[in-house]
Amino acid sequence: MENLGASPQQESVPRPDFHQLLEKIASFTPDPCDSPYRANREAADIESSAFDRAADAVTKGLNASGASPSSPMERATDALTRLQRMSAEINASWQEENRFQFEILDLPPVLVVKMGLRSHETFFVFGRSEGRSGKLSEDWHSESSVEGMIGDNVWHSVLGLYPLFRGPSQHARFLASFGYMGCAGSTGGLYSAYEWSPRFGHLKLIIKQAGSFGLDDKVPGFPQIGKLQTKGSLITLPYCWFSPIDTWDNPSLCAVDSYDVSGDNVQFRSRTYNRPDLVPVAKVLEFAEQRDYRAVLGYCALSDVARRLVRDIPPYVFAADLRVSITGTNKERVELGFEPTYRFDVEMLAGRWQVVGFSAH
Repeated sequence: MENLGASPQQESVPRPDFHQLLEKIASFTPDPCDSPYRANREAADIESSAFDRAADAVTKGLNASGASPSSPMERATDALTRLQRMSAEINASWQEENRFQFEILDLPPVLVVKMGLRSHETFFVFGRSEGRSGKLSEDWHSESSVEGMIGDNVWHSVLGLYPLFRGPSQHARFLASFGYMGCAGSTGGLYSAYEWSPRFGHLKLIIKQAGSFGLDDKVPGFPQIGKLQTKGSLITLPYCWFSPIDTWDNPSLCAVDSYDVSGDNVQFRSRTYNRPDLVPVAKVLEFAEQRDYRAVLGYCALSDVARRLVRDIPPYVFAADLRVSITGTNKERVELGFEPTYRFDVEMLAGRWQVVGFSAH
């Protein structure tokens, strides 16, 4: 008997393959800054799909081990090289750096693959799970991260991959350093460190730190601090960030964080600032705008100063101009803004800089 209540089965529309996606994106300019917003959104969707199809091709190649005695690294390289050649032909009108590119970080038992197309770069990790038996499964699969996804107004993304020291359990670790750019102005950055969990066959986030970088790295009176160091058991991650004491489209405050990666549990070690004397001023302004008295108090020596800050600071403060004068040993006066001018007295107390006075004129 015919089932009149059943809806007809819809035929699934096949997903475009990598070749078709390259043909679709070839009609776009390689530089998003030469295209309108709507076109860039469409191109970004194609890029994301192309990365997924590329990951599928690598997974298929890795799982074809029965037909070839080659290593996983060789099988992945073969699969990606075919895609790279395809892009070189289809996207021949683009500069080479905009065509499909790849790099492989071999971190047994996993492969970390960096992929780039048009103006974005991302990564996939390919591995196998062990399960309770401790024996690797036959099938490879891929893992990716939301940090590598293409977002609104992020028209350029660049990626650096760095192996990290393995702890006593010898789990594979790596750092992904992303840089995000629009078509003008400052840039954003993100450090994300991951560890591969062989038992479950997935990535575990172990470090995450966002930052910003300005139009240049020469802000008068605010030198950047530290260098990216990923070798050995102590790593350092430098970054800057925008704060209320900035005077233009460049972040003034910078820091370098250090992490101890010698053990199975990664531990934060220290944070060093380029201008520790001005950090409490930036922090009390940030938290006073949010009316967070307890957070403001953490950077003040006196409770009445914290209360006045929470009471008097407007919803948004931008320094526009910053004036710092030494008033004594480990004592400074910091003035910023015009009409009103905000004045802060800061002093080194108990080994750290604190706000000891505040007034608005």
